[in-house]
Amino acid sequence: MKTSNAHSRSATEILNDFGAYIFNHPASSATFRELTTALGAEASPQVIIFTGPTGIGKTTLVKAACNRLQKRYQDQMMAEQDFMPVVTISAVPPNGAGFSWKDFYIRLLAGQHEPLVDKKLLLPRQMMLLPDHPLGERALEHSVADSLRRSVEEYCRRRRTKFLIIDEAHHMLLVNSLQRLECQFECLKSLTIQTGITILLTGTYRLLDILDQSGQLTRRSQVVNFPRYDLRHPKDREAFRTILVNLEKKLSEYVPAQLEANAEYFYRKCAGCVGILKDWLARCLEHAVAEGAPIIDEAFADRFALKNRGLLRIVEEACMGENQLADVGDDRLMDLLNNGVLLARGELGLPKKPRRPGQRNPKRDPVGDARP
Repeated sequence: MKTSNAHSRSATEILNDFGAYIFNHPASSATFRELTTALGAEASPQVIIFTGPTGIGKTTLVKAACNRLQKRYQDQMMAEQDFMPVVTISAVPPNGAGFSWKDFYIRLLAGQHEPLVDKKLLLPRQMMLLPDHPLGERALEHSVADSLRRSVEEYCRRRRTKFLIIDEAHHMLLVNSLQRLECQFECLKSLTIQTGITILLTGTYRLLDILDQSGQLTRRSQVVNFPRYDLRHPKDREAFRTILVNLEKKLSEYVPAQLEANAEYFYRKCAGCVGILKDWLARCLEHAVAEGAPIIDEAFADRFALKNRGLLRIVEEACMGENQLADVGDDRLMDLLNNGVLLARGELGLPKKPRRPGQRNPKRDPVGDARP
């Protein structure tokens, strides 16, 4: 243990040091290899969907992948000052009914310090006579989304951008209709076609919903899953214990810790997601340092654990996502190929022609006189 170091360091320094602690574990190593392989392939798909349960550590892996890409093109970036191989952005959730592409384009261009972003405007006619008139902070409110989209496409072409990495991409699916959901895919597809870039979408399992809307995206995309640890599998059980040992050693540099002895408890309270586990232990560490706690163990950590109701929702979403990722058997595919669109099996019916309002259902009318 190195707990003596904690006495000479502030709480902020301790938390920053623990937050910066990154270690490899089986799930992250395997997923990182798959992700970098997909990004590095010459015939890489136009859209890579990097998904997993919330709190699994997707953002950390994406940052590592981004750093590797930057190193790959480092020499070319030094030789060509205008070369920008990787562009990163986080999709912001909408304030209103649906995701705003206009806001997305503005944030992307502004984040890359693209000049004259506020000049891509739809101005009143009289403003054309006063090009130097100050518009203030409201200038971007008059921006035209189509003009901004063309600016993004032109930026990617001129900067010879290879990859567009969108974190929290599930926010792009926050729309109020299936038609809008399909439109989100069409916008992404158009961006890849116009610029030739590869788009990496990072987000929760809800990203898989977009695959159900189009066979084109399924053909043009590849899914990389970052799985949680499942104690039903012996390898996952052993790997999770190893993770607890590593985190226990790190915590013990500041405060004595005991995690591995209660592995099942810590697994249950983080749902097998390492990101949730680390955030939880960071809260424990902060309070342990402030209170001068003698040890971080199950009893102490339980004060700062997530409630079971919240964990239940996390596990339900993870299970539904894992079910979406599960493949179907060859027999079902052959059944579809042999029987067309499954009409022979009655799984799908012919579309019915809509009936006019007030038009009654067809039925047999009585014939002849009614006699007692």
